[in-house]
Amino acid sequence: MIAISGASGNLGRASALRVAELLQLTDRGAADGLILASRSPGDLDGLIPGASTRFADFDRPDSLREAFAGASRLLLISTSRVDNRSNQHAAAIDAARDAGVGHVIYTSMLSPGPDNPALISESHWATEEHLRASGLAFTVLRFSLYSDFQVFEAAEALASGRFVHNRGTGGCSYIARSDCALVAASVVCGDGHEGATYELTGPESLDADQLAALYADAGGRPVEAVSVGDDELLKTLSGGAGGDGHVQYGAALTVSLGRAIREGRFSGVSTTVQQLTGSAPRSVADMLAASAEFLQSR
Repeated sequence: MIAISGASGNLGRASALRVAELLQLTDRGAADGLILASRSPGDLDGLIPGASTRFADFDRPDSLREAFAGASRLLLISTSRVDNRSNQHAAAIDAARDAGVGHVIYTSMLSPGPDNPALISESHWATEEHLRASGLAFTVLRFSLYSDFQVFEAAEALASGRFVHNRGTGGCSYIARSDCALVAASVVCGDGHEGATYELTGPESLDADQLAALYADAGGRPVEAVSVGDDELLKTLSGGAGGDGHVQYGAALTVSLGRAIREGRFSGVSTTVQQLTGSAPRSVADMLAASAEFLQSR
């Protein structure tokens, strides 16, 4: 049996659907061998006929052990609560071991580590380290930043005519969430991935000037890339937010990612998506073209 944590989230839901498709094409059985774990299992009713839906709360380890019971493999999708994420993930890994899971596949980020300035880096690195020390078979999927978010970034840039950034001349090899889901499903349903750490990217690395040109093409209006310092961007993004912690954190996260891009943490390009799935990853240009009507209305 295969368990998927966070199955009601965007990546979890997409991965679950891909796993269900692949199970029908292999000798591993149909969807009745699939466990969809979520804090909101009711949201998954009817998503995949035959699959089990189970309650799983990363802050309640007992619920995780119950949710993962009977699974031989777990697709551990990183949680959205960054401030306590490493503890949540450690609890999930320990619960998986206690429940008898043999192999954990974890969705990490490209280039995690103590030196990466991105605010999300530390929790991913800590999770990888805990997983390696767990005694479980593991696979780490290190994804680059999602290209899905570039549609919204493009919309903001088109509205003002300016793409304000702090990434300097650094590039980022954005990857589509749909490609991440296909990779995750291919690995969790496949064999021979134990102990592997995969670096997963889109087809090219794009800097701010190249992104601005793509935004302009998709939206049909000029967009100027405007490079600023970290402090100025933080002030721009958080200005007027007052004590709104979510806005302040979002601004700090954006600035930290921009700095990481500036330092080359997300610039590498790999062919691993195609090697694992047989399909070429989608480009940012493709993602923007699919949303051209939306962008041209901004």
